[in-house]
Amino acid sequence: MKHIRTTLLALACLFAISLATAQEGSTVVDGLNGPMGLAMDDDGNLWVVESGTGGDETIEMRDEASGETTVLSLGTTSRILRVSPDGETTEIAHLPSLATPMGVEGGARLAFLDGALYATSGFWIETAGPEPMPLMASIVRIDDASVTSVADTWAFEDAENPDGFIRESHPYGLAVGPDGWVWVADAGANSLLRVNPADGTIELVAVFEGIEGPMPNPNRGGAMESDPVPTGIAVDADGTIYVALLPGFPFVPGSGKIVAVSPDGVVTDHALGLTMVTDIAFGPDGALYAVQLGQFTQEGPMPNSGALLRIADGGSSEVLSALSFPTALAFNPEGDVFLTMNGAGGPGGAVVRYDGVASR
Repeated sequence: MKHIRTTLLALACLFAISLATAQEGSTVVDGLNGPMGLAMDDDGNLWVVESGTGGDETIEMRDEASGETTVLSLGTTSRILRVSPDGETTEIAHLPSLATPMGVEGGARLAFLDGALYATSGFWIETAGPEPMPLMASIVRIDDASVTSVADTWAFEDAENPDGFIRESHPYGLAVGPDGWVWVADAGANSLLRVNPADGTIELVAVFEGIEGPMPNPNRGGAMESDPVPTGIAVDADGTIYVALLPGFPFVPGSGKIVAVSPDGVVTDHALGLTMVTDIAFGPDGALYAVQLGQFTQEGPMPNSGALLRIADGGSSEVLSALSFPTALAFNPEGDVFLTMNGAGGPGGAVVRYDGVASR
């Protein structure tokens, strides 16, 4: 699969042994079910979105090649939470959550625009049926407890299929640019999209090329390459868009990278030699930071191998190490960084704060 749920499923069984040995920090909130995205508002509140745990409703997904049918569970267990500066946690809204044999997909990322909270929600693939469940593979806006669909990335993928391979949309990375548009990294469609929040219009900005890999990829016509799998996204003051490319299976160490994309879609390499980057963000010191989920070996994922990196001069330097499968980051104005830990499933997920990482 092009998106990252295969990766996250492999990590879930390791949570019980990994959080206790992660590098020291202050736990802000724990007991979460797949914390996947973070955002800070102007009042100092931290917002968290979980992927959830699926639900009681079932749907079937058929693999046309093998003829096998897989039963998926669906529910509204993906939560959006607000954590106040004094640590009070409030449940604000719910999003759909779809549990598959390869993991759970629900809300992924959060971003604020003009005081309104936006989120990327769910995924859909053509083998699951022609029409997704409501609010799946969508960009949504949260007003108090109300969730409104802003843009339907599945409809765009189904109509355009810009990378030419299997039709699949997993809106994942989310950022707001100085132009007031919402920028989306679609991890399923391997594309960068621009969304007009006023009317939901979606524009294709770039399609990311496959990354050289060690084995044939059936999702890419048998080519010796991995799916790029765009995840994290950040936009600088000049309007340049930075996108993290994971890439997909078999998660070769050093095969990940961050690319810079001009507003008209020209893609250039920005930082190379990375491994499984799931999120990026600019700190208040002006530097770009990246989260590495962890290292994979022939024996599987390595516990406590995640890291926070500072990106510079085409490469990176390690700021925090021995992290337990971090998936997302956010900064407050003081330069403290908040990281989601164990972001693949619950209830072992948490948000941990590390002070002064990006102080001016």
